[in-house]
Amino acid sequence: MKDIYTTLKDWTAKDTPYAIARVTETWRSSPRPVGSALLVGSNGEMAGSVSGGCVEKSVVQKAMKVLETGQPQLATFGVKNEEAWEVGLSCGGKIEVIIEKAPAFMAGHEDFWKRFSQAIETDQAMVWISRLAEEINTPVLFTGEDNDLPAAVNEAANRALKSGRSEVQEIGGERYFFHSFPCKPTLLIVGSAHITAELLSIARQFDFKTIIVDPRDAFARNTTYSIRPDQVLVNWPQEVMGEMKLDHFTYAVALSHDPKIDDEALSILLRSEVPYIGALGSKRTHQKRLERLKERGFSDDELSRIHAPIGLSIGAQTPAEIALSIMGEIVMVKNRL
Repeated sequence: MKDIYTTLKDWTAKDTPYAIARVTETWRSSPRPVGSALLVGSNGEMAGSVSGGCVEKSVVQKAMKVLETGQPQLATFGVKNEEAWEVGLSCGGKIEVIIEKAPAFMAGHEDFWKRFSQAIETDQAMVWISRLAEEINTPVLFTGEDNDLPAAVNEAANRALKSGRSEVQEIGGERYFFHSFPCKPTLLIVGSAHITAELLSIARQFDFKTIIVDPRDAFARNTTYSIRPDQVLVNWPQEVMGEMKLDHFTYAVALSHDPKIDDEALSILLRSEVPYIGALGSKRTHQKRLERLKERGFSDDELSRIHAPIGLSIGAQTPAEIALSIMGEIVMVKNRL
């Protein structure tokens, strides 16, 4: 839904009510993933998509009814659904969609919308919690702070917040949709090397924030980048990484090829929650690296978190190909979490 936020903000500013349709569940093949959204204006204007065009016509019709009555609707479209045969869910799958009036235009929900917009604009991770029922219910915005949610709902919201995955959970006989809005992922690159410039270009395509840490001033400041990193820190890893937010949305690679730099970074990363740690070097180089890290007290299980040799096995030879293999491995880890 972040991809249509600009339109959403513009429609809200015009003070004209509109409906939001969101995919809550999918079964088998589906053209759009859970969390995909479609905005529907009172004049039938659309922004976004819940099915790539397969069921949008029917969703718009239902959205008009929602705008008229204020009552949300749950709609399911699948290969055995007569409505789906008519509009055509060509992938042969099944989707569930919740259609409701935008909270910005629902009395008493103005604070929710203000906090939602602020979280989007400040890149704060959050979860929009909706009870899936065909009656007006209060949306809840969860950011990990203390709240009055039931324990089981709070636990499910925390899982969604950390994983960045949206899902439906049945809790206490009620179905809840935990719509996760993760913050932008961060690519932390230790070492400004020939591969780094290529990796920055690919990372930008996947909307990663990028940080480079390298104590070598000549490398950190003088490398030519076609895409500039968001931040360059000319420091030793141990000087700055201890203060960084090394969480589930951070993916780290050690590329300096200098043990004095990489080992320090890896020692910090192995004690963090980052889901991906990659290190440049051959199998022989990595074996020596493991021996050094074992001397620092790391176990075999802990060291198994390091992806080395780094990247997917695609026969990469050039810096651009190596960067592609690294980003491919990062995306693979990111999407299977």
